[in-house]
Amino acid sequence: MPPDSIGRLLHAARRRLTTMTLVRRVVAAIGATAALGALVLGVARFVVMPWAEPFAIGATMVAVVGVALVTLLRRPGLLRTALEVDQRLGGRDQVSTAVELSSHSNRTVLEERQIQRAAAWAEARDLTGFGSLVPSRTLIWLTVVAVAAAFALAIPTSSADARQAQREEIQDILDATAQELEAEADQLDDEELAERLREAAEELRRAEDLDDALNQLGDARQELARLDDPEALPLNTALRGLDERLRQDPIGEGDDAASQLEDLRNRLETLSDTERAAAADHLTELADELGASAPGIADALDDIANGLNGVGDPAGAIDGALQEIADAGDRVARAGDLSDARGAVRDAQQGIADARDAQGQPGDGQGQGQGQGQGQGQGQGQGQGQGQGPGQGQGQGQGQGQGQGQGQGQGTGGPGSGGADNPNPVDGAVGGSNNQGQGTGDNDVVRDPNRATVFDPLDFERGDETRIDFNTADPTGEVQGSTQGEGLQNLPLVPFTERYAEYQLQALDALDRMSIPGSLQDIVRNYFTELAQ
Repeated sequence: MPPDSIGRLLHAARRRLTTMTLVRRVVAAIGATAALGALVLGVARFVVMPWAEPFAIGATMVAVVGVALVTLLRRPGLLRTALEVDQRLGGRDQVSTAVELSSHSNRTVLEERQIQRAAAWAEARDLTGFGSLVPSRTLIWLTVVAVAAAFALAIPTSSADARQAQREEIQDILDATAQELEAEADQLDDEELAERLREAAEELRRAEDLDDALNQLGDARQELARLDDPEALPLNTALRGLDERLRQDPIGEGDDAASQLEDLRNRLETLSDTERAAAADHLTELADELGASAPGIADALDDIANGLNGVGDPAGAIDGALQEIADAGDRVARAGDLSDARGAVRDAQQGIADARDAQGQPGDGQGQGQGQGQGQGQGQGQGQGQGQGPGQGQGQGQGQGQGQGQGQGQGTGGPGSGGADNPNPVDGAVGGSNNQGQGTGDNDVVRDPNRATVFDPLDFERGDETRIDFNTADPTGEVQGSTQGEGLQNLPLVPFTERYAEYQLQALDALDRMSIPGSLQDIVRNYFTELAQ
């Protein structure tokens, strides 16, 4: 072991050396990870990378902890510390030599003297000038610049952040709608319909955007519409009517047709001929009433009536009628579940359509309006332009799209007169016309045929009309004035993609309400299916 003075100096130098290395490495690690984080954050301003900020922070923390652990676990040994002391404090290899000689078991007199001289030198030394704990200015400034760049890129909201926030909002809407569909599926008795609703919910969660979600829900509604049983509604009406008729004129005990038929079967052995005939007549009458809406039940009731009259087995006929009624009830119940499922999908589609409209931004368009004003007549005349004698006429016109355009026009009149709201007749004729004006609104179909696919009614009214009275005391003078020229209204067209989902939703609503005749339902359904492809 080296003498105590050398040992104390080496231990102090070792702590200082470890601290210096740790500080320098930590600062360098922060700078390097901040630069990497700034690069990632810079890319994230243009590309949606929701993990960019967590990555930058996590990488910095991992780097700092890793550097600290490595530095503390790999602290410099005594010999390396001695070499650093000799180099930094000017020991001229005395300390490192003394450390090496101290490890010898049999030392010579010269070696002992060398150790003693090193000990004496170490006794008079401290760590002044050994090295500063503060890293170099270059390293500090590079680290500061990297950290500042990372913060500058992380704090302001970027377009990618806005897209990510919108995507998260859309995903929240889709998740909430999917949960509503799953809740409705849990309430359905029909497992096939319930499973289809759950599939629609899962597809909804995977939708890329609200338009994609609307298309998926539209497909689901069309698929559910294909499962529609056109006979379910008349069957439901028939069952309700049968129950009501049997409550008014029963053939047995019970509140509905099935209960009374079961009671009738149980009493077959005890019925008199008169009771059998009366029940048979009543069932025949009911069968005639149900023949159009529920022919299966009607035939079963006829079989019972025949059995009661001695033709066939009345008990077997009653069992057949009960089975027909049960089957009809199942079809009606399935139709009810189908209606609930279609209603749930319809409500989900409407909610997403409302959310999409709430997020949408109104589009801008350029349009043109054209107006003309002319007046002509003998004596007193009235028109969309004014003038008198050989002179000039002026007019203003308005064209209307989704906005308004105005134009100014001027024309020359020939001999004669014309007027608007002019009570004094004058001679001659005059004409004036506007030229084309500019305005904002939907693009005209001629200029942009891509917008000429869907009709969209306008909400604007025509402009106000202004009339000016002229003083015509001098029939040979020149009169100038202005009037309104009616513009040529632009075609009210919008892009097909902006209205398809809304029109499809309305069509499917009409199918759900059965307001479209059955013969046309497949045509309407196939029409929107083809448009979606």
